[in-house]
Amino acid sequence: MSFLNPAAFYLIGTIPIVIALHFLRLRRQSYIVPSILLWRDNPEDQKANVPFQRLRNWLLPLLQCLFLLFIVISIARPALHIPGIIHGKIVFIIDNSASMLSREMGRTRLEIAKQEVLKHIMQVSASGGVMIMSTHPLGSHIQQTFTADEDKLKNAIKNITASHTANDLFSVFSLVSQHIDSVNDRVYYVSDSFENLPSTPFPINTIAVGESAENLCIVHLNVERLADQFQILTRIKNWTNTDRDITTQLVLVGGGTIDEKNVLIPAGTEKSVLFSINADRLEGHAISLQLIDAEDDFDLDNTAWVIPKPKRELRILLISNRRQPFLTDLLQSYGEHVRLQTTTMAEFHGSGDADVTIIDGDLLLTGHSVNTVDTQGIVYINWHGDLPDVENTPEIIERPVSVMHVNRTHPIMQEVSLEGLHIRRSLRRDMPYWSESLVETEKGALIWIGTTAGRQYLVFEFDAFNPEVSEFPFTIPDVPIFIYQCLSWFESETAPIRSIDRLQNISADSFKTGDRLMIDIPVQEDAIIEVKKPDGERIELQKGVFAETNRIGIYSVFVDGALYERFSVNLLNEDESALNISNLSPDTNELVTDNTSLQPLVHEVWQWVVLFGVCLLLCEWWLYHRH
Repeated sequence: MSFLNPAAFYLIGTIPIVIALHFLRLRRQSYIVPSILLWRDNPEDQKANVPFQRLRNWLLPLLQCLFLLFIVISIARPALHIPGIIHGKIVFIIDNSASMLSREMGRTRLEIAKQEVLKHIMQVSASGGVMIMSTHPLGSHIQQTFTADEDKLKNAIKNITASHTANDLFSVFSLVSQHIDSVNDRVYYVSDSFENLPSTPFPINTIAVGESAENLCIVHLNVERLADQFQILTRIKNWTNTDRDITTQLVLVGGGTIDEKNVLIPAGTEKSVLFSINADRLEGHAISLQLIDAEDDFDLDNTAWVIPKPKRELRILLISNRRQPFLTDLLQSYGEHVRLQTTTMAEFHGSGDADVTIIDGDLLLTGHSVNTVDTQGIVYINWHGDLPDVENTPEIIERPVSVMHVNRTHPIMQEVSLEGLHIRRSLRRDMPYWSESLVETEKGALIWIGTTAGRQYLVFEFDAFNPEVSEFPFTIPDVPIFIYQCLSWFESETAPIRSIDRLQNISADSFKTGDRLMIDIPVQEDAIIEVKKPDGERIELQKGVFAETNRIGIYSVFVDGALYERFSVNLLNEDESALNISNLSPDTNELVTDNTSLQPLVHEVWQWVVLFGVCLLLCEWWLYHRH
């Protein structure tokens, strides 16, 4: 119950006045009389005029005070809050991504979000029940199926734990769409940010939590070995409104400090810090980079881990009947760990132990046949032959075409611009279902990639390194960056631990939270492979895929109880570390910020209080006249 006019309770101060009137005696005049015989039968009247004596009839003042109290309560307008009813289903989606661990007034944003949902489920009920979901679960997004049981809903909300994963909402809203089947159903998304919401066929009601916070964060960490030195490069961003002078410190996990540097970062900018450490000192050891005395609202991105390791040898076989100086120089400049072999079509008798085989397509016009390429990665340049799951032969396009579109969502195409590139002669074929286009012309895919049957394919549908066909070799620096990132894409598949979701550019065996990892270890069939998480939990690996990278820190892989390998997982996400409460994006589907549909019904009950007070007044009147 609540009161719509609580100021009326100041009138309670009148109750002591009523009590005092019963204690005070009457003021009467004195008269001289010859005898008091006539007053002996009425001694009680004389006693009533003595002030502050013990009340002999306490029932009447009690009823009068109660009557006055009920009058005051009725003036305060008492009201009952009855839960509102929605004639449909309600889905609450609680964001438990990394940014929800930001602290405000001693509480995290996740705690505030859970409190908001608890408040709303007490204010509204749904005829079809209420469902509780989280954005980043270890198992299913659904924490509680549709139910009207408040205890189950409260337990589901309580059991939602924080994740160190960056926000990715596609899967959770795809699941929600399977449960929304009526215009009366409601979806409420509780978060600190509403950017990049996926398009849905239903409106999304938003409940914002938190306020803009200040943060210093590590947004990039990369390790490269140059000769006998490890170059550790990091970028630190200052999201605060003031210039910050902080200390960056390299710490050996389980040991002492390796090196530290002071850096001044102006407000709203980022600075790079480079450490050069002797390779023998760090190789194979887990180290952490820490921001000392950051004094911000978000601790999660103040530390990052990495395990410096020597580059694994990358064996590349180039099959070509012509000199390819530009291509060979690019391949060799990728790194000191590259071992490049070249051969002609006539001399080629198998790929051997090559990790990547590059076949110059023009060789097919010589009449030579290509033996089975037994390698994990294959690059086709101007390939006229067959491809897996492609039945038709390519069509030769003799007229010039131009690049119209570049797939910038793929990691290979990051920081690469090939728009407007002219190709004088190219091929066109139907792309297989397992492929993905990287560069397209008005005639179709010009460069595309794909993975099938355990092999990776990169296909150039033109003579990429022939100056007579295009200016592709002279496009600097985009083409070198493109080739290096293609090699990184191939190289990622040769590592025993690799990401399924993205191309890694951090360092060997270093990943981001939320990555699904393929752990490909050559062990016996009955061997038990376990992954130990940073919090000590051990997960037995099933089918070589590990998806529980929801905590930052060092992970350890055990085979039959013995340590086999370690890798690190970090946040390193600039968007997640921004911590700013975003405005609703007008480009997304309908968003509803008005929560009136979650407000309880208000029913005033002052009339019943007045009726009860009148009953008390009648009782007081009857008692007064009886006595």
